[in-house]
Amino acid sequence: MILLATENTAGQSNSSSIYRFLEITPTAGVSALGGSHVGYLHGNFSVMHLNPAYLGLENEMAVSGSYINFLGEANMGFSTLKLEEERWGTLSFGVRYVGYGEFDFLDTEGNNYGSFRASDLALSGAYSRRLFEHVTAGVELNLIHSTYADVRSSGISMAAGILYRNMEQDFSAGLSIRNAGSQISNYGQSREPLPLNISAGISKKPESFPFLITLTLNEVNDWNRALYSDESEPSFFENIMRHTIIGGQLDLGGSVTLRLGYDHYLHEMIKSNENFDLAGMAFGVGINIGDLTFDISRNSYSDLGGLTRLSLKTKL
Repeated sequence: MILLATENTAGQSNSSSIYRFLEITPTAGVSALGGSHVGYLHGNFSVMHLNPAYLGLENEMAVSGSYINFLGEANMGFSTLKLEEERWGTLSFGVRYVGYGEFDFLDTEGNNYGSFRASDLALSGAYSRRLFEHVTAGVELNLIHSTYADVRSSGISMAAGILYRNMEQDFSAGLSIRNAGSQISNYGQSREPLPLNISAGISKKPESFPFLITLTLNEVNDWNRALYSDESEPSFFENIMRHTIIGGQLDLGGSVTLRLGYDHYLHEMIKSNENFDLAGMAFGVGINIGDLTFDISRNSYSDLGGLTRLSLKTKL
């Protein structure tokens, strides 16, 4: 069940990093575009975990919250508070929590010693400021703690990002480095790596075209995205595709937004047969009512089912 708590870890992935919950897309809006976009034209403080530079795009004090109901008893929640922008920049604070539910505590012979719970927690603080008219930059600090029965681990990580956004040209481009850090206390005797992620992305709405297109090259620092199911080394083109996340967004009258996305790496990890299915696909809708924004998304996990996210954002 714990493996289901991340969009970037599955039974066929050869990743060995810990705290994978840090890579879960924090809002329904971006998740509906395929997830993890770092150059999204309409990014805001609620997705500062993907690119801290998003934090500096709005002036008002605001709060956001997201909820994800995983398979079984696992649940996850995000909450982010953004303070008003001042001359010296913008501050924000966030909480990410995953509860994996209750498990039986069994020894190697099957004897039951009761039950235990497992959870992950990250507390975040971020700072962003505008460097030039169209350029913002930001940094984020995360304190991490994981508890699995009597096994615990704590860690610290940092993120940094930069974003160029030109609303008149309907174009943006971003770069982020996140989850750069280390364990403070280990699960066992050895220290394990965090899921370092260097990503770059762009968004563009071509002239006379109804859709905003968003494209991200995710986790380019780990180029060879081989899977245990591969019969041979992935080709250069296949590796590019496994790093690519693409999404499209259609605005209907300013109050309703439709979104569609695709993550090829996720598709390759969880597809159930040789034929193309909906694994890795995402879709969602956003509704704006005054200062309140409501988003819902659905991400397909093939025969495993799907994950639904709900997000709310409002000015204070």
